[in-house]
Amino acid sequence: MGLEEVKKEIIENAEKKAEGIVKEGKDEADRIIKETDAQLEDYRKRSEDDAHKIISAMERKERSSAEFDVKKMKLDKKKEIIDRAFSEVKKKLQSMPDKKRESYLKNLLDDAKKEIDVAKVYVNSQDRKIAERITGKGISVDGSEISGGLVAENSDSTISVDYSYDELLDTVEKENLQEIASKLFGKD
Repeated sequence: MGLEEVKKEIIENAEKKAEGIVKEGKDEADRIIKETDAQLEDYRKRSEDDAHKIISAMERKERSSAEFDVKKMKLDKKKEIIDRAFSEVKKKLQSMPDKKRESYLKNLLDDAKKEIDVAKVYVNSQDRKIAERITGKGISVDGSEISGGLVAENSDSTISVDYSYDELLDTVEKENLQEIASKLFGKD
């Protein structure tokens, strides 16, 4: 074997090795590209899933917020209607005929006398004359900013009983709100 043949054999072996290395490199590059494509596809799917979850969560949040706003508006409207109903009741109480107002005041005064030793009574200006007539001696009558009814005090002003229409209506509303709402709006 001559030098030329050895040289040719070395070059052929080197070319075969180079081809093998290039083929391995191409195979490795193809594998890396396939792996990268698979990872990108997986990332894209996860991103889409995450986006769908975020969108669904936002839609649920918006729906809940809208439902809450609707409920709040309904409750506000119901409260407004109840307030208006009590305002109408108060107007009717204030515009009662004198005989009826006198009867109510007399009953309220009798109730107050059962609780305390009444020495002074506060009434609105419209009911002052009626109160002076029904209280009798020993009980003074004074004016007050109440809408109707009366507030009674003992002699040293340490105990008072509030039977004003304002207080009575507030108590009725607080204690019977569920029942009032049920009668006005039915069961919800």
